[in-house]
Amino acid sequence: MGDEEISDNPDIVSFLKSNHIAVLATANKMTAVPHAAAIYYGTNSKLDVFFLSKESTTKSKNLADNPQATIVIYEATTQKTAQIYGPVEIVDDSNMMERVKSLMSKYSEETAGTSEIPLSKIDGGEYVLYKLTPQSVRLGEYKYGPKGDIFQTAVSPGTPLD
Repeated sequence: MGDEEISDNPDIVSFLKSNHIAVLATANKMTAVPHAAAIYYGTNSKLDVFFLSKESTTKSKNLADNPQATIVIYEATTQKTAQIYGPVEIVDDSNMMERVKSLMSKYSEETAGTSEIPLSKIDGGEYVLYKLTPQSVRLGEYKYGPKGDIFQTAVSPGTPLD
């Protein structure tokens, strides 16, 4: 399947809207040391990815120095995976921060039976709200995809792939 806009791909839209746990990968710009962390995430209608951290965590330090990341979402029952790459920015909006905290608590309740998000247990300073703007999304369907043609790739409009 060829490249298409992210919001035009119903498989990608459905997958991102029905899953809410991802692994976020960042890297230290000076040393190139990678860092990965499990996160809860939410999306908007453009499929921007919103997530929380705290100001002195490794992911926040890495993003301050190198504001790009990849997230990976995996769904075990269907063996689907999505890889999303793009630039990350801080969202300085207290109303949006509260909405995202509430959403993360809801996802935590659904998956772990507690509304307390794991991040709340970290002494890392104040919460920081981030937005990853997808530059590209690659959805792999390993269980049901045809052999040799398991990937769908979508790109953000006007954003070239490197």
